[in-house]
Amino acid sequence: MKPEIQTFIERLGLFLERLGMSRTAGRLLGLLLVSEEPLSLDDLARRLHVSKASVSTNARFCQQLGLVQRVGVPGDRRDYYEISLNPFEHAIRTRTAAVSEGIRLAQAGVEAVGDDRPKARARLEEMRDLYTYFGALMEKGITGWGARRGAAPGDAERGGGP
Repeated sequence: MKPEIQTFIERLGLFLERLGMSRTAGRLLGLLLVSEEPLSLDDLARRLHVSKASVSTNARFCQQLGLVQRVGVPGDRRDYYEISLNPFEHAIRTRTAAVSEGIRLAQAGVEAVGDDRPKARARLEEMRDLYTYFGALMEKGITGWGARRGAAPGDAERGGGP
């Protein structure tokens, strides 16, 4: 593997670790992003220099997030993994759903404290309003991204816009 690709994989692992994923999950995602074919758990473990158990755990985690998918290879009983179609759009949609849940929770907090706790109410209203604002921006972004991706033939097969 080219050193530049290895550096990319390591940097993606560190980046996604800062966002709450395990470093191994980020590295696994990085390796699958640069791979031209699905990789088995054995391949992933060997190339990432981690245990097969760690790869299996992190592959399942990435699969649950909709970032990777498990696939079969004819004539081989092992599990293989590849990048899902539009994994980052899926991740943003998942975050948007979480923001919506944050809005509902903040509103429940506002209602729970009522007018008896003005400082707490103000914090919860700010939380609700901030989540509402950014949730609307995220929805607008997803809609705009969908329009951009649909603008040129073949973009869906490439997994991105122009």
